[in-house]
Amino acid sequence: MPFSNRLDLMKFFKRIQEFLYTYRIRFLAIILIQIIAVISFTLVPLLIREDFYKDFILTAIEQKTGLEVKVGSSDLVLFPFPGIELKEVQIRKEELVIGISDRIKVDISWFGLLGQKVEIRDVYISGGKINLHKNKDGSVDLIEFFQQDTEDSENSNHNHTIRIFDPSSTVESSSFISPKEIFKVGLKNVEIENFYIHYQDDTHRRTYEIYLSNSALNISFYGNNFVLTLQGKLDGQSFQIYGSTNLDEFPTTYENSKFQSTISLDKCSLSIFRDLLTIFPNADFSKTILNGTIKIDKVPNRSINFNVIAQAKNFAYKGGNPFGDIKVNMEFRLDLPNKKLEFPYISILWPGIAEGNAKGTVLWNYKTNVSFQVTANYLDYHSALRLGKLFEFTKKFDDPNRPNGVFYFSVDLKNVYALKHRIPVLKAELKYSYPWIHIPSFHAYIYNGEILGKSKIDPFTSKFEVQGEAYRIQSDRILMPYVNDPIINGDMFSRFNFVTEVHNRSSDFTTEFFRNMEGSGNLQVLNGELLGYANFMIPVLNTLGKIISFNGIDGRKVEFSSLKSDFTIENNHLHFQNLKLQGKGLEADGKGNISFEKNIDVLINLRLGGNIVGRVLKIPIIYKGVFKQSIPYIDPIWLGSVFAGSTILAPFFTFAGGPYGGGIAGSVVSEYVRDAWEGLKGLFSSKEDKKRNNLKNRRKFYESKIIHSDCIGLDARFYFGSFIRSFYKIRNF
Repeated sequence: MPFSNRLDLMKFFKRIQEFLYTYRIRFLAIILIQIIAVISFTLVPLLIREDFYKDFILTAIEQKTGLEVKVGSSDLVLFPFPGIELKEVQIRKEELVIGISDRIKVDISWFGLLGQKVEIRDVYISGGKINLHKNKDGSVDLIEFFQQDTEDSENSNHNHTIRIFDPSSTVESSSFISPKEIFKVGLKNVEIENFYIHYQDDTHRRTYEIYLSNSALNISFYGNNFVLTLQGKLDGQSFQIYGSTNLDEFPTTYENSKFQSTISLDKCSLSIFRDLLTIFPNADFSKTILNGTIKIDKVPNRSINFNVIAQAKNFAYKGGNPFGDIKVNMEFRLDLPNKKLEFPYISILWPGIAEGNAKGTVLWNYKTNVSFQVTANYLDYHSALRLGKLFEFTKKFDDPNRPNGVFYFSVDLKNVYALKHRIPVLKAELKYSYPWIHIPSFHAYIYNGEILGKSKIDPFTSKFEVQGEAYRIQSDRILMPYVNDPIINGDMFSRFNFVTEVHNRSSDFTTEFFRNMEGSGNLQVLNGELLGYANFMIPVLNTLGKIISFNGIDGRKVEFSSLKSDFTIENNHLHFQNLKLQGKGLEADGKGNISFEKNIDVLINLRLGGNIVGRVLKIPIIYKGVFKQSIPYIDPIWLGSVFAGSTILAPFFTFAGGPYGGGIAGSVVSEYVRDAWEGLKGLFSSKEDKKRNNLKNRRKFYESKIIHSDCIGLDARFYFGSFIRSFYKIRNF
């Protein structure tokens, strides 16, 4: 711009400034007159004709809402917005009172009022109540307020209700209209405080009491954004719900929808979700308390994103005591079109019980498919199983035509506590298809060794089927939780298989686990020692040490290079069929059983070193009674033979020495007596065995009767005859 033009423009503005300054009083007077005129033409008529305008506003509200409003008193409000304040309000639909309120304030637009129109801007409701009734067909009615206490709701007819929702109505005749049509009265804000909603649900035959302490509904100036705030209580349980949605396109599609919400729960009892939780018939959630926040977010062309931070405690079975205090932090995405639920992360903390993480996906269509990867820093298996069995689904959902879902889990767990053991590392692949959890492979590292195998578990009946192998496990540590003092050490190897079942909600899982076990296998312990109660040399040295010299044998422990046996498990007992021990300067074999209730019945034949004596001299050691309470002892028949043989038959066994000779003869006698006793027990065996061994059993029965009746007195004549038979056996040897 040329300099001259700019100079002219500056002169022009200066003249205007001087003009306004000169006539400033005149301009202020004109503005004041206009304000007075506006007030005179608007407020004065309102003040003069207050009753007229109150009736005018009420009539307009009734026409736009289709409801009749009866009030006890009303006041006209002018600032900051014109409106009306109603007290002791009754909302009617024809002859029905459908709601009451202590106070309702309605603000209207100034521009609408000047144009003789009522455009509702804001509504404030303080105190009041309405009644809603959901029918079995899904429709929702407003119930006449004074009919809320009617016991037989099915007898109420249409004369006492107003239908506000009907699921059978078509889309064209229902709610799919523009929100600007819904709020064509210009409504922007609704605020509600101290308001009650009585909700009756015929589907579940329940009633709910909803209290709104401070709630609001807001619509943006252009009507494209909707904000909802709900604060109150549901059946006495506090909740807060905040949400907003974008209404640029209405009706919108799932892909283009945009909304977000936050739900906050503070010491909320899960009893408010009782209608949903009936699918878990074993659980009692009335004592369960939930604290936390749930955030929901949806943007166009994306899945619905959920973020949950919650704490739940006091889970319980029906009739049981509450347990558990679990904190959860997780995110999941809900993709409805693809029927997919994705969990990017799940973090769980149950102090002292479990701490772990997981991620995975859930797909559901005709068949449900679930895949998860699970890791844990520590886990108490029994507590986790106890919690998991709470969520067994009701049988009402069983559909024989619907295929069972398949669940895949890959687990990498640390510090797993199970059956009184801590497993430092446990890795497994799991496949769950109701009702079985199939574990095609598991690998556990425990006590400097490994356990590998496969398994099947029915978590709902607590039934287990296991096959496995153990390598290099420290035998003393595997027994430590079950015995107070060590009885054996060495590296254990084993092959095993078993089935067992734990009855529902057993008070002692471990005891029940072993009590119902049936199985078989074999074991071998290398380079170990027998200690304490298992040291069978203690009764040998205490009894025979004074008459037989056991040079080079340390009675404090029994070292061995190998201990092995096959075993079976049944009737709460662990049976050893062919126990063999190869020690330093000694050998032993035996058989017997030990119950899981610590009853013991085991016979061990000890053989000491030497070509002749070691192969013939067998010291029978008996463990019978209660483990660690009964004292192991040498077979009294054999022991009597030692004393008798060392005096009576010394000339026949000069090659072995008197005591050793008696021991050799006693070994034969005691073995003979045990065979006779087996014959006695055979009298009670099967019919085939009786027929096959009838003569032999009768002979051994009478001989065993004589032996057992006289063994304490050590009848010399009987023993002499036994020793003669023993002598012929040794001569043949």
